[in-house]
Amino acid sequence: MNNKKDLPFHHYSETYKYVNINDGHPVLSIDPNFPFVMTQFGFMHNRAQTETPHRHDYFEILFIEDGAGQHIIDYETYEIKPPCFYFLSKGQIHLWKLKKPLKGKVILFPREFLIPPTTAFNQEGDLGIFKGLSEAPYVRINDENLPKIQEILNNIKEEYSRKSESSLSMLRAYSHILLVNLLRIYANDQPTNILDPSNTMVRKFRQLVSENYLVIRSVQAYADLIGISSTHLRDTVKNITGYSPGQLIRQEIIFEAKRRLANTELTTAEIGYALNFEDTSYFSRFFKRETGQSPLNYRKEIRKKYKIKLL
Repeated sequence: MNNKKDLPFHHYSETYKYVNINDGHPVLSIDPNFPFVMTQFGFMHNRAQTETPHRHDYFEILFIEDGAGQHIIDYETYEIKPPCFYFLSKGQIHLWKLKKPLKGKVILFPREFLIPPTTAFNQEGDLGIFKGLSEAPYVRINDENLPKIQEILNNIKEEYSRKSESSLSMLRAYSHILLVNLLRIYANDQPTNILDPSNTMVRKFRQLVSENYLVIRSVQAYADLIGISSTHLRDTVKNITGYSPGQLIRQEIIFEAKRRLANTELTTAEIGYALNFEDTSYFSRFFKRETGQSPLNYRKEIRKKYKIKLL
């Protein structure tokens, strides 16, 4: 195995070092142990708008108020059309191809912020927006919705500046309100009602898959986790997404395989083993069946397309 470094990983424990810098000087008082950060693109180190593929061990809510270019998430390209929100899940790869620098607000938090391990109150559903948007991981904001969203963001900013003993509870509540409102705005633009119970169940399924695909690949096992029959899961997921549950599970595996092929020098066999394929030669056949390319051809083409150079 070679010694080249894996894809850069930005860690929440180090955010305080680069999310509050303006012209080389700190502009915010950031506690590295506080599980929530609100800042601005203009107050962040230039790696916040980097063209280098990287991933985070935390969640991000990005409100882009101005800027132009492309946001590339898991090697899918999205045109930036402000004002809009982007949502990045823990572990997703992203980079920017900008024609105009970004302006706007940035919220960062670890999973434990929304879902604290010491409480029975579970806001797991809030994470659904990070994976559950059917077309793309963003929500556009129109003139009618902008004042309400700005008010919520101002409330978050004011509470964040307090950092009192009660601030985390308030920030958690305001974040929940923000995410629910954004999901409703997104839902209003969709041809079907994505907020009905069936759609909620599908978002739950997709979230579970994103968290467990390495160890759980059975449709029945996911149905058991949700508490429904496998037939109901298959029919509902197919009706809403156009894909079978098995296809969505395979898509998640392929996404991670693509990430590792693009951003590591692991061999095909090593990647297959890391993705829990007992027969690593089957992994190559699986990848080609799902993508139409061999793993090595994909690696060559994606690195050329995005000029990926490993350290």
